[in-house]
Order: sequence, then C-alpha cells, then structure tokens
Amino acid sequence: MVHHLLLLELLYNARNTPYGIGNSHHGKVKHTVTGYSMYKNFTFAQSALLVGAALLSTQAKSAGFQIVEHSASGLGRAFAGEAAIADNASTLARNPASLSMLESANFTSGISFIDPDVQVQFLEIAGNGGLQNSAYEDEAAPTALVPNAFYSRPINDKWTWGMGAYADFGLASDYSDTVNEEFGEIAGDTAVSVINLNNSLAYEVNDSLTLGVSASILLAHAELNRYSNLASVAPNYDGNLVSSMKGDGIGFGYKVGALYELNENHRFGIAYTGASDIDMEGKFSGLQLNSPEGDGTFHYFTDIDGELTLNLPSILELSGYHQLNEKFAVHYSWVMIGWSSFQEIFAQSVGQECSNGTDGDRECLRKEEGWKDSNRFSVGATGKVNEDWTVRLGWALDQTPTDQHVTASIPDSERTWMTAGTTYQMDAHTFDFGIAYIKGEDGEIHQEDGMYFSVEKSTAMIYSAQYSYNF
Repeated sequence: MVHHLLLLELLYNARNTPYGIGNSHHGKVKHTVTGYSMYKNFTFAQSALLVGAALLSTQAKSAGFQIVEHSASGLGRAFAGEAAIADNASTLARNPASLSMLESANFTSGISFIDPDVQVQFLEIAGNGGLQNSAYEDEAAPTALVPNAFYSRPINDKWTWGMGAYADFGLASDYSDTVNEEFGEIAGDTAVSVINLNNSLAYEVNDSLTLGVSASILLAHAELNRYSNLASVAPNYDGNLVSSMKGDGIGFGYKVGALYELNENHRFGIAYTGASDIDMEGKFSGLQLNSPEGDGTFHYFTDIDGELTLNLPSILELSGYHQLNEKFAVHYSWVMIGWSSFQEIFAQSVGQECSNGTDGDRECLRKEEGWKDSNRFSVGATGKVNEDWTVRLGWALDQTPTDQHVTASIPDSERTWMTAGTTYQMDAHTFDFGIAYIKGEDGEIHQEDGMYFSVEKSTAMIYSAQYSYNF
C-alpha cells in the first residue's frame, strides 16, 4: 500500500520503449461531543508526476493519493460523519457549512505521526523462464509527520468565517539502493505534497439550514527519481540516474456545502469539492532518444525546463449524525472521489530538448493511467463518559481507483481502517487523541515493464494529537 502522503505521485514511466524516461444556537446544535519519457518509442520504467498533497508518507492517505487526516478527533471515528460534525474549526476541511455550529472563536492545531510497514518483493524473469534478479524491500514507505492548523470565528449571528492550512493529497515512497540497483526503473524514490490554504464562509439561512463555501490556494511540490545502468548509454553521461524530475505549482480550488438539521439530535451534511488542475513547472533530467538535432541518438539532458498539468479529482461527501441519547451518538459518511479525471500523465519540455524534430512535438513523457472513480465508506460512534471525557470508535473501507493499473511507485489497494480516539475537555481547552490501524490488500503479483513485484505486507499505524482553544 505504498501510499498515504500528500500530493501526487510523480510516477514517471516512459511510454512503450525499452527504456523511456452539542449546545444550541438559534435552534442549531453546537457540537461539543466532543523515461522518463525517455526515449520515445521505447519501453522503460514509466514514471510520472502525479501531484497531490502535503508533508507525509505513503500510508497516510486515503485510496489513490488523497489525504484525509485533518484532525485527531476525526481520526478517532475513522472520519465518519465529518460533513455533519464540528468538534472544532478543522470541520472546514470537510464542510464549510459546519462552521455555523461553533458558537465562539476557535483555534485548533494538530499533528499526525504515520508509521507505515510496507514490504515489497521484486522479481525479474529471464527469457528461459528462470529467475534473473530478485530484491526485497522491507521499508518502502518512510515515516512522516503531518501537521494542520485552523481558526474560525462568528462574524455575527448569521455568518461564520474560518481559515486553515492542511494537506489534501500526497504520496512518498523510498526504495533502498539495493532495490534500485536492479529495479530502479519501477521503484526509485518519489515524494509529492499538496498543501491547501483555505478560506471559508458559512451562512445560516434559518434554524435548520446552513450553506457554506470555501476558496483554496493549492501549493504543490513533487520530486521523482528513477535509476538504471542504461542511463550511461548516452555518450555525455556516466551514471545510473535515468530520469529525475522536480516541480512546483500553484492551483486554485473550491468547496461548497450544506448542513441540514431535522432537530437538535439529527442532522445531515453534504459537501462537494470541485476538480482542480495544477500547472507544474520544474526541471527534468534524463535520457532521451529525441534531440533538437533529430539525429536519432541518445542524449542525456540535465535540468531542462519542463511542464505538466496535474488533474486533482472532485470529491462528494454525504454524512449523517444521530444523537441517540445524552451519552451516545452514531455517525457515518459516504465519499465518492472522482479519480476518473486522472486518465493520463503528459509532460513536455518548454524548449525543444524533448523534440523529435516534428513541429509542436515536445513530449518528454506520456503515460496512460485510466483510473476510475472510487468510494469510501465509514461508520463511527461517540460516547460521552462524563463532562470531561469523550471516547470514539470508527471503521472505514477505502476502495482503490487503480486495480487495473498498479505500479511499484503507488501499489495502491483496497484498505480497511479501524480507529479509536478520546477527548479531554478542560474549560476552554480541548485535547484530542486518535489512533488508527490500516491494512491494505497484499500478496497479488503485478507486472510492470517486464518486471514483477508483489506487496508482501501493507499496514500502517497513525497517531494523532490535537489542541483546541475556544475564545
């Protein structure tokens, strides 16, 4: 499950070539329960720049490369009911309309520690069917710290404003030198992060209905390296870094949401995040069969200007919250992620370095992805022990959008979450803690560019802590 980390995945695979580069307020419940396109016409380890989301490690994200760890309180219930619950200002990350449930100004900040355990077996089969090479990676995904911070305050009895900084998408994988020596074309190392700087407004239409809207600046960074001794085929290079790309970009996004209360004990939330395109600019280094001269020989280019557009998916979330009695509540969510917008990765040089001599052809890399929309289902329960302590449990199932095209860089799979959490309330101070165990599917053998790999183990632990203060 080499996943969970914010931003995309510079999965960089060259195309078809041997080597390519609860209180009440106006009737509303104030919730306090608490190749390298490398050589065109070749087939090498294809890689690409996905781009997605912020500061983490491959196990910290939801299916694909979405990040959902926005609060410790939410983690404790497996983020079930998030569009209809407002423990603190972090609710704006899921549904800006939920800000209306916060009676006073609130500051909250937290951090999650992701400890993944991803083990991958690599095999290369010789022409006679025998084993040619093998390698085993027992630490494919690095640990990571994922911070967040939010602030909100009522403007008047109708309007509430909030802002936040957090991760929306991301990924990181880091294979050892031993693995990369033989399988660096499909393994390598990848780091992606997308940070969301969010401003939100909620408007209370009446005692039952609140509407919300968010505008976001998306800051993206991605880096990918792939390795092969074949890189030295170029007369002007003697090394094994066959492709490398680093890029940054700024995009914009939006979210709209609504919160509807049947009464003080039952409410529903809906939120929609629009799809976003982030134009990435950066530097590409790698082996290319193409050249400005069109002479049909291999050249190694270093730090040429490149560009790529990352397509981030739309997200639709429906949530429900039901206070069954003074002590116990249940909640649930269905989330649909529009990964079908992610059909290909296409990168080109700004100049003619990746040109084959044809006008308008500056293709450094093109990789078909063909992802499909995926779903996330979660259920949770909250129990109020006393005036100071609240406890939570949750379960979630993440579907993968990549079952038809799994790569060593993002061996994504369906995964199950089991979570628990607690809150301690002390006057205006609130302390939240959450823990999650995530298990992905393993054992299936995948083929990529003539090599085979199998994820032998795919689990992760997430530990989150958060502090909130009501002004």
